[in-house]
Amino acid sequence: MVNDFGQRLRSARKMAGMSMEALAQATGALISKQAIGKYEKGQIKPSSEVLLALAKALNVKIDYFFRSSRLEITNLAFRKKSKLSRKEEERIKYQAVDFLQKYVELEDILGLPHTLDNPITHCVIASQADIEKAAAEIRQHWNLGNAPIQQLTELLEDKGFKLLEVEAGSDFVGLSGYAEGMKIPVIAVFKDGDCVRKRFTLAHELAHLLLDFSPCEHDHHEKLCHAFAGALLLPEKVIREELGDKRQNVTEWELKKLKGIYGISMQAIMARARTLGLISEQSYKIFCINVRQLGWHRDEPGEYSGMEKANRFKQLVIHAAAEEVISYSKGAELLNLPLADFEREVHIVS
Repeated sequence: MVNDFGQRLRSARKMAGMSMEALAQATGALISKQAIGKYEKGQIKPSSEVLLALAKALNVKIDYFFRSSRLEITNLAFRKKSKLSRKEEERIKYQAVDFLQKYVELEDILGLPHTLDNPITHCVIASQADIEKAAAEIRQHWNLGNAPIQQLTELLEDKGFKLLEVEAGSDFVGLSGYAEGMKIPVIAVFKDGDCVRKRFTLAHELAHLLLDFSPCEHDHHEKLCHAFAGALLLPEKVIREELGDKRQNVTEWELKKLKGIYGISMQAIMARARTLGLISEQSYKIFCINVRQLGWHRDEPGEYSGMEKANRFKQLVIHAAAEEVISYSKGAELLNLPLADFEREVHIVS
């Protein structure tokens, strides 16, 4: 029967993207592939020497193996490109579970509620009109008006969403779900890369978390989440005022202007214009042809000066360590940093 240690070992191995054979080799052949399998199944118990070797190979603290594995993510939505390997997909999923466990543990230590400011409940989506209504209601509930959302990451963190930035290649897009039985939402996005793309992904995953697409065919869910992301980032009133109700031709200058202010890509702006009937299907097709010919699908023109960075978890860890609520070694474990690096991060000045 699998025990807590076995579950934690398997989680650490998956987070590292290692097979049992690769892990065995990383321990310098101290542990065999067969033995790792038995540890994970709870059939044998590790010695202190084995624990040290496993922790070093997997880049975790020994304490990691003995933390509770009580959390799972439900209603998981995982967006990826077809090239993303199964091993990489599992690595990201296990990282998200581990991050959520750490986050909940830290909030429990600090006595903070796991509160979600849910702007809409039981929001059933059956049409584009429902998408526009949902986006407008969220903006109203969060007092956003029709202004640009300057820091979507910070906004979502303030509202109770747990955001993880994952080091992953361009084949990973986004992940979202809830802590099982706790209704604590988590969103994972790529750590580095295009800020505009990250904002769109955050808004897309927000749709997966808050909206009920049950009346729609499953194949349409992703398109509707795309439509919601566009509606949240660029309100209908704004795009109508900027482009007009009917356009024959749209200029690059106009799209770059909107992109720079609202932090949404030119391609998403034009998709939104088509959805709202501001441009014709033919006009949109011509635009898509130009995107391919000009290479904009790889490197789109136009600048957005904003920044999206998830900071709340790290801020809570540093705060807890500075106030001696947790030890520096615990803080280093939560942030997966060497102790010396964590001490430099804290750097108390008063």
